[in-house]
Amino acid sequence: MRVIDSIRRDVVSKFAGEVLSRMAFLLFFFYAGRKLGTVDFGTLNLAISVPYILGVLFLDPGLNLSTIHTLVSYPERTRQIAGSVFSLKWLLFIPLLVVLGTMSLIWGSRLPALQLLLWGALYVLFTALLEYLGSVTNAYHRMDLEAYFKIFNRFLIVALGVAALTVGRVSTLLQAMTVASVVACLMAWFVLRRGLIPVDFHWQFDHMWDSLKAGWPIAGTLIVGTIYMKWDLLVLSYFNIGREQVGWYAGAFKILEAFSALPGILGAALFPMMIHLRERNSGQLERLLGICTKALLLFSIPVAATISLLSPQIISVVYGPKYLPGASILAVLIWCIAPIFVYFYLVFVNIAAGHAKHNLLSGCLALVAGLLANALLVPRIGYLGAAWAALAANSTFALLATWKVSSLFPEASIPPAMFRFTAAGALMTVVFIYMPNAVWIRFVVGLLVYTITLAVLGALNRNDYSLALRLFSTGRSQEIPESAIGKELA
Repeated sequence: MRVIDSIRRDVVSKFAGEVLSRMAFLLFFFYAGRKLGTVDFGTLNLAISVPYILGVLFLDPGLNLSTIHTLVSYPERTRQIAGSVFSLKWLLFIPLLVVLGTMSLIWGSRLPALQLLLWGALYVLFTALLEYLGSVTNAYHRMDLEAYFKIFNRFLIVALGVAALTVGRVSTLLQAMTVASVVACLMAWFVLRRGLIPVDFHWQFDHMWDSLKAGWPIAGTLIVGTIYMKWDLLVLSYFNIGREQVGWYAGAFKILEAFSALPGILGAALFPMMIHLRERNSGQLERLLGICTKALLLFSIPVAATISLLSPQIISVVYGPKYLPGASILAVLIWCIAPIFVYFYLVFVNIAAGHAKHNLLSGCLALVAGLLANALLVPRIGYLGAAWAALAANSTFALLATWKVSSLFPEASIPPAMFRFTAAGALMTVVFIYMPNAVWIRFVVGLLVYTITLAVLGALNRNDYSLALRLFSTGRSQEIPESAIGKELA
């Protein structure tokens, strides 16, 4: 078995599909923000965010990850399991529509028009179905297919969306995005049917119930995590923050959202391998956890500091001067990527280790922290309070997730690594803020200070460099027997 080849192929496929497609999607939303203006852009994001939150609650209550686990465990019943979960997602769309209509009736003008919310719900439905079809490929280590699905879907959304914006506004754009998702779902369904596994409608309620039971601990984490990650616009609307200010916040949040996908991609790509290593010897997993955590921190902290420093220039270039007040939001909000990079990845570790319930507990506590921070700050400092509340919620989740993983895998040495990288990031930030020079000089000196501090503290060692090179080298790995997996990750 080529363990390194397997890890490399899954990670590269996952990153290729997500990064390329998300980059195109992000650039399209930058374009849409300029084309629509702040008010309509805020309306568009609300029309998507509200159904999206409900979609996590109803359409994927942990079903995607639990289905991967079930398909791997019961290969003789794959068609029945995959088809039953597929049918269940269609059934769960009905209560989603009921709740969405009720919210529209109660909240009235604080939300977009019901027609826009319905188009947003259809877009969320077919996006969820496409995500599910992609997750089925993960059980067969064919993440390359999932990558193709997502690249096709998002590039089609961009093409149809650009065309829609030339003839209409928010409603036309939502319709175009929905049509693109429907086409992508049909394409993915045919590809799976012809080359991997038919995903037909199966109404075996025992499989549906088993999937729901297996997914509940995962679902709880997804639900509370999505609420405090996506509820910012809803919270601002609840406190009657103007739609233009919502547009500023939405613009800054899109930049954060683009980066927040990366650790989830890594976690999902390594999830089958985590299960594999955990069942044989947890010590083999700890080496992988250590280097992955360091890699995420090595990237996220300097990126957050740099974007915070350059937030006015970035907002002006990306969206134009009308969005410039959103620079203060981005300067705070972008720091969320540091804790997000930690817990978006570590929640997969807890699931693989059989402790998904801890993720739920961590998410609930983070939700409470975010709720209290929003209630305290938004009425006092407006939209900027929502940014600080998001940072408080994400930091809470990261600390709790790290504590659990560290107790399960002490040899991974995650807390010391976090301390070293945080100390280096703090020194870099001090340089960025207090050094009395031009921005580009502060940027160069800050990165130099960050690098030197990491070297002095010994944050990375020779073994880390060696494994990183083997994971991402372009050459072929040697054939490695099962008994040698531990040596390869050590």
